[in-house]
Amino acid sequence: MRETSPGLSGTIYIPDTSALIENPDGLDRILTDGNVVVLLHQVVEELGRLQASHSKSDGVRHAARQVTRKILDYRHRELIHHHMEELLGERVNGSTFRPTPGGGILAWEPDGETMVPYAEGSGDNLILAGARRIAQVARQATERSFRVVVISEDSNVLLKCDAVGIEAENLRYGKVELESVDQVFTGTVEAEVDAAVMEQFLASGDPGERFLPLDVLPAEIRRQVAWNTGVILRMDDGQVLLTRAEPEPGRLADLRHAQYWDRKRHIYRPRPILGITPRDPYQTLAMEFMLDPGVQLMVLDGPAGSGKTRLMMAAALYMLVGQPTSLRFASRSLPLGPDRAYDNGLMLLRPEHASSQYEMGFLPGDYEAKVSPWLEPFFQAIRALSNLNEHEFVEELQAADRLHMVSTSMLRGLDIEQSLVLVDELQNGDRHLAKTLMSRFCDTSKVILAGCLDPIQIDNPYVDWRSNALTRIKETYRGFGPQVAQIRLHNNYRGPISNRADLL
Repeated sequence: MRETSPGLSGTIYIPDTSALIENPDGLDRILTDGNVVVLLHQVVEELGRLQASHSKSDGVRHAARQVTRKILDYRHRELIHHHMEELLGERVNGSTFRPTPGGGILAWEPDGETMVPYAEGSGDNLILAGARRIAQVARQATERSFRVVVISEDSNVLLKCDAVGIEAENLRYGKVELESVDQVFTGTVEAEVDAAVMEQFLASGDPGERFLPLDVLPAEIRRQVAWNTGVILRMDDGQVLLTRAEPEPGRLADLRHAQYWDRKRHIYRPRPILGITPRDPYQTLAMEFMLDPGVQLMVLDGPAGSGKTRLMMAAALYMLVGQPTSLRFASRSLPLGPDRAYDNGLMLLRPEHASSQYEMGFLPGDYEAKVSPWLEPFFQAIRALSNLNEHEFVEELQAADRLHMVSTSMLRGLDIEQSLVLVDELQNGDRHLAKTLMSRFCDTSKVILAGCLDPIQIDNPYVDWRSNALTRIKETYRGFGPQVAQIRLHNNYRGPISNRADLL
């Protein structure tokens, strides 16, 4: 236990801009139990710039405004203090340095020049210099020991702190409590069972109505099963059986949408949807839940090339348009939407974060012309499906006013109802986007979310694999109920060149 001034914990936290933007509530959480939190002038300057920035996302601007309002509220209550040297030294006066409601002390950065070798033109360097100056003030003000910690979500700041011997760490509050991305909910479990289980399953009813009791699974796997968990059963004779978990009836149910029973060969086969046939069990399970009208929220994640965008687009067009053919002779050629249908059609969204540091600048044209470059992966998938089916899906949807492109910055105030919504690259969304997006959906809509949690695929500098919108939604809706399903894809099918890129 550190020996410190009365009432102080012995820790001085210095949050930088990235930490406050990542979670504005983090400021309140570290202002507890006698901690001293120091606000840097550079951080206040950057918050002001972010609020007015046109190049940052609505989530970043909103977070900057929220943090600024919190700081103004502390200022209004006269809870931000000057003269840190008096606070940390022997001259502590409880009436002068009033704590915040959480029990922490909030103080302004002490004055001083930028320390060599830090150039004044770099915001990171100014933050680093401020941290060193605060550590120096703490040493000079008292002989007692204070721990000075920079809190940042910026990898460069963390590295620079390590290089000059300043303790630094990520903001822990508001993130999922997981050690690695592999621990994020995948939505599937696998088990090895006897071949007799397949016979039991086939004897339980007609195709689409077959089931198994949950107790065919080992106890440790059974504990992992939630509503709509995809269960892959591998037999000792090489057969594979795909089922979906229904915990309340206590059973593993047959798939009803993404596969069919080949009566001639007595095997299950994946069902082609608009010419796209699922290539592995994970894609089949993903297609099953995307086509199920009872599943209102489907979350799909997986590596680049695993088929997320093309699968979700094929499912969406099939539900809206059906199988385009001049002769409709089977009921499964018709759209699979619920009785109320998706009258407002298809809505496409994607967080507007570039995959490189080079911005496109001003985009000319009307609203759709500005938004469409961000949605090009969707339209590429539609063109591929149009070529496969010799049918112009875009023209059909536009003629009926059923194709809508939406910017994530325009979500505020929307009621998304009777719509089929596709959201891609959600790993680039932040906490603000996750909450804004998910609070828009009415129960007459279906939403399919997709993204990749590989840190290399996260282009938003203000989030990581723990704090991005996709992870937050996956963990929040884990085991939610029959309205929600999640599947992680595993295989890259683009080809050997793309697979080799994993080594880059």
